[in-house]
Amino acid sequence: MKLIMTKQKVFLFVLILVSTCRLFAEEQKVWEQLNLSSTSIAGTTIYYEKSLEPKLPVFERKYKEFLAEKEKVKNIETKKKQIIAEINTILGITEPDIDKQEKLLTGFLVAFSIEKMTFYIVLQETTKYFLSSGGRLPNFTYDKDSDTITYDPEFKTTGKDGPVKNLDFTFLVASEETFEKNIDLIFQILQKPLGSANLFIAIHEVVESSLLNRAKPTDSYWRWFSDGFANAITFEILKKYAGIEIADEFAKAYYINAYKGLEKEINLRYWMGLNFCIKTPLEYENNLSLARYAYATQEAQRLIEQNGIECVRKIIDKILTKKTRTAQDMLQAVNEVTGENMQQRFDHYQTFETREDGMAQYGSLFNTALEKKDYEQMLVNLLRTLELQESQLSPTGLRCYREISLLLFKLGHEQAGDEAMHNCVELFKNTGMPIAHEAAMEAFIIYAFNCKNATKAREIAEELLKSKPNHLLALTVQMVVHAEAGRLSEAKQIAKKVINLDKNEQSPSYRTATQILATNADQQDPDKEP
Repeated sequence: MKLIMTKQKVFLFVLILVSTCRLFAEEQKVWEQLNLSSTSIAGTTIYYEKSLEPKLPVFERKYKEFLAEKEKVKNIETKKKQIIAEINTILGITEPDIDKQEKLLTGFLVAFSIEKMTFYIVLQETTKYFLSSGGRLPNFTYDKDSDTITYDPEFKTTGKDGPVKNLDFTFLVASEETFEKNIDLIFQILQKPLGSANLFIAIHEVVESSLLNRAKPTDSYWRWFSDGFANAITFEILKKYAGIEIADEFAKAYYINAYKGLEKEINLRYWMGLNFCIKTPLEYENNLSLARYAYATQEAQRLIEQNGIECVRKIIDKILTKKTRTAQDMLQAVNEVTGENMQQRFDHYQTFETREDGMAQYGSLFNTALEKKDYEQMLVNLLRTLELQESQLSPTGLRCYREISLLLFKLGHEQAGDEAMHNCVELFKNTGMPIAHEAAMEAFIIYAFNCKNATKAREIAEELLKSKPNHLLALTVQMVVHAEAGRLSEAKQIAKKVINLDKNEQSPSYRTATQILATNADQQDPDKEP
């Protein structure tokens, strides 16, 4: 967390820095120069400005709420071995990787494991005046030119290999009138690494990763099963080991009532695994994802309620008897164990009967949006089209990834587009087929040129040229990058090579090479950097 104070306003940024240095006693003594009073709240030493003393009951209430959140995590952590054993029993895992499971669980639960905390509550103006007058306070800096004070707290460890043990933290308060608002905001930020949300994520991630490690799916359509049952099992674990109140708190996020309007749009059968999904900043897509989580959880809980928690193990046992372990095998296993025809259930969550019908439907909607140049609707319908592909790892799937990324760029979400293309390249690389990986890298280069930014494809081009030294698209990237950086002689050398290799005078590579060769030397900028 970093606080920057100016004359006009206070800017709050989240930046948690962990330091391995010890807490020096002389740093604490510095605070004595501010003549702070002190008290103890819930065993924690609190130093505060005297004028803020009437506000201490507010601080105490907020602090105890903070401690209650921390206690939830601590209580669960003490039961982690039992919880992991329970998860393995539910999933039918007979040879678990306990160390890996514990590491995953603990990684979320003990973001903080603080044994001693010391808090300072001071007014911003008091602190600023003290520092601007030459005073020094731990983790504060004052910039005279901008009249700005920065607070950059350290969470310090003691011991060689332990987590955070001591926390000295300063609560900067704008005024007595804004005391409660300021304190509440800071505690909200501090709660993020150790509140119940992390507890929920921790158990869910252990369940889901363990489920997938045992079932070993072979296609991308297991998401409703893996996330749905991970949530359903997490609820049961929380209910048993943390109590129904906390379990219900977890379940609230997956109530379907908030998503009834999206029920027919979620295409739950075709919800792809996280590796295949494309993250977008679109509000609609975020809500659609939340709706999918909610309905997947409902379906898993319904199966558990009707057939008992042991049905999860039985379904996975049945899946492992199948040769391919596709999503269709999984649906068949669910039917064999529970008698439930999930394909009929999925009809509630889509507006088409067959995959082909869905492709035609979204294709028509895409074309309508294209006529209107409605990029957002084009993107939404192309995302659905990608989900309905027979295989995302195909030439058609690759074109979808590229066009989706370009639409994100056109909508002003260039970073999301870049991430989508990088993930696409990684997906095709993981097929183990060099020709597929090469096609994905080519798609990335085309995307970069469509964004009018060859530089973003520089590393991809360099990788491609290692195995294909005469690859025209990759050479074109290098040529353009050199030219844009003012290295005209290098660009012209590559341009000559491009023209020798490319006999199509109408190709983009050929035309670009011709333009670069026609550029005068005095047009280059020797100081320009790539």
